[in-house]
Amino acid sequence: MSDHWRLAFRCAGLIILLAIPAGALLMYLYGRPSGGAFGYGVAVGLLSLLSTALTVTLLARRSMAGGMAVGAASFAGRCVFAAGALGAPAYLGLWPVLPMLGGFAGVYLAENVVLLPGALKISHKSIKREAERSARERVERRAEA
Repeated sequence: MSDHWRLAFRCAGLIILLAIPAGALLMYLYGRPSGGAFGYGVAVGLLSLLSTALTVTLLARRSMAGGMAVGAASFAGRCVFAAGALGAPAYLGLWPVLPMLGGFAGVYLAENVVLLPGALKISHKSIKREAERSARERVERRAEA
């Protein structure tokens, strides 16, 4: 499993650990529908988070132009998915809207707080590997000359 998938699953696990007590508290204070709506919002947010890891996997195997196209399509797809997954139940009145959106927004907040430092570590590792590889190539070229 690659670093970005490991990071995404670790972040998802942490979000679930934080969401369970928050959902239980909402359920206790405001009733079962609010707790369920919060859980639904968290689930939609987690699916969106994991789709980001899929996008990174697809970007790594493409040219620059192909990567930009995949990234744009993925972003648009995530936006359409979130709008449909949150908008349809809100429009139909299936879930209380505020807890549902709170769960979804909470995932994005936690994702930025938890995922960003890990993503920076991964990018620093890849930059360091690339620099070491190019240094080895330069030494090899000099040895050949």
